[in-house]
Amino acid sequence: MESSNGDLTSMLETVVGMRGIIFSQTRQIDYWLHLLAEQRDGEKSLADGDPEVFRVILTMIHMVGISGHSMLKLTEEVDLGVRDAFPLARGIIEGVINICLIMAEGPDSAAKAARHAEVKAYRDLKREWSVGNSTISLSQTYQLPSTEIARLDAMLPEFTTKKGRERNWTDLTIAQRLDVVSKTFPNSALVSLNASTFNIYSHASEFIHGSYFSAGYFWGLTLPGRGAPKDSNEFRLTLANHQFSVLMSTIFAYAGLVECFASYVKFPELLTRTNENLDRLRKLPSVAGA
Repeated sequence: MESSNGDLTSMLETVVGMRGIIFSQTRQIDYWLHLLAEQRDGEKSLADGDPEVFRVILTMIHMVGISGHSMLKLTEEVDLGVRDAFPLARGIIEGVINICLIMAEGPDSAAKAARHAEVKAYRDLKREWSVGNSTISLSQTYQLPSTEIARLDAMLPEFTTKKGRERNWTDLTIAQRLDVVSKTFPNSALVSLNASTFNIYSHASEFIHGSYFSAGYFWGLTLPGRGAPKDSNEFRLTLANHQFSVLMSTIFAYAGLVECFASYVKFPELLTRTNENLDRLRKLPSVAGA
């Protein structure tokens, strides 16, 4: 029991430190948004980068930054709220990888993402869902001009399968997206993005899908031969371990994003705080003692 208490104390201290790092990272993202807004408004020019890419990734970076603040809310206490942090971490990871992919592929990729967004919004004007003997339909009363309808109708085939189903903005798997990113940006960025994805992506998907495995994993029951936590300290350690996982993936996702963004805009000074944060991470008790 003393060993369990020691592990719990170290893990709790580590989680607090990791949350501090994510807070620092979200502040840095706020700074990027300011830079991109100035670029958009012509007040300041970044050393490199395409205007179409900047236009698209501006809102995407904002979204992954917002999720960082939500992650901090869900991990304020060592409690059951960490369950919902798993899907949130997955969303951060995929959002970050999509941003890096657009930067790696350039303006054509950004334009494709923008077209997909327009088509998706167009389809939202009239939707239908049929299962068994039940059909649900939803239509907006807003009417588009005929010229706009013709323009959007012409865009539909790009994001529609031969069977009439909707297609995503990219056909690349998450691993294939990372492979594209690896060909453009520093290897250290890919190390961070790979670590982030490998650590949490599969398990977070199980939480999203509501599988039986995800329920057992959450309660710490999926390790062969391991029984249920014996007391409150063991259960708190299980929850703290979950926090460790989602926070670690979030930290590495943001670190990879920083490095890709700094490389894309040729602004290496952005890496200073990231390197400091990674040094802080290495010194946390549950990381240093691993």
